[in-house]
Formats: sequence, structure tokens, C-alpha cells
Amino acid sequence: MKNKNMSLINKVKNRYIGALLAMAILLSMAMGVMQYLLYQQSQDAHVINIAGMQRMLSQRIALYGAQGNQRDSEALRQAIDKFESNHEFLTKTESSGEAIYLNEALEALYYHGAVPLDVQSKAFITLTRAQLQQPAPQLLTQTFTASQHLLPNLNEAASLFEQHARSNTEMVRKIELLIWLLGVLLLFIEAKFIFHPMAREIAEAFDKLEAARKLADDALHSKSRFLARVSHELRTPLQAIQGYLDEYLNNKDTQQLQYVKSSVNQLDILLYSVQDFNNLSEQEVVIERHQVALREVIKSACIACQLTAHKKSLAFNLALSNELDVTCYCDSKRVGWLISELVNNAIKFTERGSIQVFADLVVDDDVPYLEFVVEDTGPGFDYQQLREAVHSEHFQGTQLGLKRCQLLTSALGGRLDFIAREPAGTRAVLRIPIEIDNQQVPARTMELVSARILLVEDNLLNARVIEKMLQPIAKLVTHVEHGESALEVYEEGKFDIVLMDLNMPVMDGFEATKRLRALDSAVPILVVTANTSAEDLDKVYALGATAHLYKPLQPDVLHSKVALLLDECGDLVSS
Repeated sequence: MKNKNMSLINKVKNRYIGALLAMAILLSMAMGVMQYLLYQQSQDAHVINIAGMQRMLSQRIALYGAQGNQRDSEALRQAIDKFESNHEFLTKTESSGEAIYLNEALEALYYHGAVPLDVQSKAFITLTRAQLQQPAPQLLTQTFTASQHLLPNLNEAASLFEQHARSNTEMVRKIELLIWLLGVLLLFIEAKFIFHPMAREIAEAFDKLEAARKLADDALHSKSRFLARVSHELRTPLQAIQGYLDEYLNNKDTQQLQYVKSSVNQLDILLYSVQDFNNLSEQEVVIERHQVALREVIKSACIACQLTAHKKSLAFNLALSNELDVTCYCDSKRVGWLISELVNNAIKFTERGSIQVFADLVVDDDVPYLEFVVEDTGPGFDYQQLREAVHSEHFQGTQLGLKRCQLLTSALGGRLDFIAREPAGTRAVLRIPIEIDNQQVPARTMELVSARILLVEDNLLNARVIEKMLQPIAKLVTHVEHGESALEVYEEGKFDIVLMDLNMPVMDGFEATKRLRALDSAVPILVVTANTSAEDLDKVYALGATAHLYKPLQPDVLHSKVALLLDECGDLVSS
């Protein structure tokens, strides 16, 4: 999200800079053109002034010549010099020979025709200078006649210079209009292709941010409700554990201990549902299949629900097919969670009557399926309600919702269907493919009396329980409380397998696994942890872990995993 925001900011910034740069270039070009045109206009004014001055000078020269006074001779000389310099200025050419101030009409007047103005002007200058040098009546007459012939042409030249200046002025106005039109066009282009898309992208970004904020608020609200519901749901099996233990202490009825075990399993399943909350939201679920007794998975999930049904005075009938007496590979935690969710949901919406639970092992196209059916006598539903329920959180248990139940069922490769019953009630049918275990745990599992196991666990209570679990499959279990002690003990004696916790004092399981793997590249390292972080598991596997199991451990699962790891590395040793 941060990278996307930075990309949008950079895009907006670049477009804005591009728009400003385009305007700056246009304004700079306009300024340059206007400065040049203004200079040309000032030059035109100067040229017109000189052209008009030529008419006045021609008449002044004729007047001074006619008077013939000695005192006017200096003024006459200055007038002739000025007339000559003005003529040279007006007819000035570039190095290429092209006239600077004369357009086509003026060139025709000055250099073409019967008597070109250039010839007339030069002849007039020559004549007046001759009169200035040696005044004579004849020269005076010629000067006067020449000035009269010259004056119309000078008038025409001044008029042509004025027309040329006006045409230049008109061109300036046209260029000003063109620059204005280009500016408007540039603004339109910027608005259409820069600012409008930029505004749209910013609006879309704000919409996405608002959607993300709403999603975050919804997620926070959903998690708050989820945690509150988890707290409530955890109390149900805890209450059962407390009640059954009291019954056992009072009556020594071993059946109560079975109920306690079922309630503990229910707690374990609830903890998995907490772990799945974020994964299911992202539709990313890692299925963990292991060897289990299928009947026990179903029975354990249903026993805890049975107590809830009895509290509501509902009849609870559980019918399990004999076909379920098999060992299989499946994700027992999530299968158990789905079963308990469906049963609890049926109990929640049934106020009177009964809950019927059926389970069987069926084969479809040579694929074995667990078929689990829950029937209730509740109010039932219509299919519109079911479609709405898929997108709601209105569901029993930890409020993960029907949609998440279906996501998890899909992740397991199964199918979940709801069927309306007549006259009332609902029938839920869950079908999940399972893998029948045709090969039992290695036959010598119980003969691992020579295997030496190093247990690294900081919690003494947990360590004692795990040691008890390991006694049937190991001759020696050495327990240490942290990674540093594990390294010291491992260097002193050889072990066939290491059971490693992760979160420990002094030296944690990550560092211990890394160093232990450096000491021995072959010994199996089985991570036994309550840490369900996928990131941490990836890290410890990268450091050299062989496999992992989550706490709380089931003895049969632990035995199978240890036997499998030792069998893979060839350390199964008979007594």
C-alpha cells in the first residue's frame, strides 16, 4: 500500500511539474516573440519618423537654396548631410545584399520605375551640394524643380513605410491572438490529459483508502466480536471440565474423565479456530493431515455439544457407523471444528425437539468420504436466507460465519449442503474426502526401547507430561530447560532425536536449532510448540528443523511422528 501511495504521489508530482513546465515554455516563447515584435514596432516607428523627415528636409533644402544667404549655408549643409544619412539608413542592406527596411513595394519605388527614388534622392543631394559650393541662378532653378519632383515620391515612400508598419502591427495582433489560443489549447490539453486523469486517480485513491479504512474498521469490529465470542466459547468446555472433574473426585467415575478429555479436545479445536480466523479471511489455509482414529475425531467433537443440547432439554442422538472404525489421515482439528460448528449451530436455533447426528464412511468413485449429517427440528430456512447467511456472521460458535465454514470445507476438498426439512427443520450434510491408512505405524514403534530422546522444554509441567507420553517408545528421555543446556548435553552424549520448544529463556529454540544443526546434520529435530506463527515456522525450518507438532500434543500423534522421523533416518532400534 505504501509503495502504491508513493507511486501515485510521484505520478501526480511529475504530471504537475510537466504541466507547469509546458506553461513556462509557452510563456517564455510568447515573451521572446513579443519582445522581438515590440522591438520591430519601435524600429518601424523610427523608420516612419525618418521617412517623414525626408519630406521636410527636401523642402528645407529647397528653401535655404532659394534664399541664398551666407548665414543659411551652414544650415543648408546640415540639412543636406541629414538628408543623405537618412537616405543611406532607409536603403541599408544586409551583408547578403537584402534591404533591411524596404519591403517589395518600397524596393520597387526606390530602385525600379521610370525615375527610381534612390536615383532622384542621390541626384538631389549632388545638385544641392553643387549649389552649396557655387551658388548660381541656374542651379537654384534646377534645385527647386528637383525638390518638386522628389516630394511626391518621398510622400509615397512615407506612406508605404506607414502601411508596412501597420501590417507589422496587424501581425503582432495576430501573433498575440495565436499565443492566447495556444495558451487556451494548452490549458485544455492539461485539463483533459493531465489534471482530469490526475483528479480521477486521486479520487480513486481516496475511494480505495476509504474502502481500506472501512475494511479495517470492519475487521477490527469483527475481531472484537470474535474475541468476545471466543471468551464465551472457551468457558463452555472449561465449565464441562470443571464439572466432570468434580463428579470424578466425588464418585470416582472414570467415564467423567472421558468427558473431561473430550472437553479438552474441544478447547484445542477452539484454539485452532482462533488461529484460522485471519487465514480464513484471506482464504489461505494450510491443511495439516496426520494419522487419527476417525471415530474418535467425530465422537470427541460431538460429546461437548451433547452437554449444550441437554441444557436446552433437547434430545441428542448420535449414530456412528461401524465403517468409521478406521485409521485415516486428515486434518482432525479442522474436521472437528466443522463438526462442532454444524452441531452447535443446529442446537442454537432449535428451541424444542431433537438433534439427530449421523456419520458414515462412504465411497464415491473409489474415493472414501466422511459423510456427516446433522438434522434439527428448528424453524428451518428459505434459500434466500441461506444466500444471505453466506455473507453474514450470523452463525453459532466462534462467529466465523457460514461463509468461512464453506471456505474451510472447500480447502479440505469437501462439500457442505443445507436442505430444508418438512414441515420444519434443517438438514446439514458435510462430505470430506479422507485417506484411509492402509499402512499402520511402523510395527516396531513400541520397540523403540533403545532410542534416546533429548527434550528441550522450559515449562516443567509440560516437560513432565511429554516425558510420560514418550515413556512407551523410548528408553531414555533427557530433559533440559533451554537451548544452551541442550547444546551442552548433546555434545556429551549421542541422541537419536531432539524435541525442541521455541520460546525459551537463555537461548531460544531458533538459535539452539541453528547451532545443533551445525553440530549434527542428520539428527531429526522435531519442533514442539504452541507458537502457530507461519513466519516463525518458516524461520525454524530454514535453520534446520525436520518437522513440527503443535501443543497440546496427542500421545498417538506424537508416537507416530517420532516413529516416522526415526524410521526415515534409520534409527528404529529393537531391543
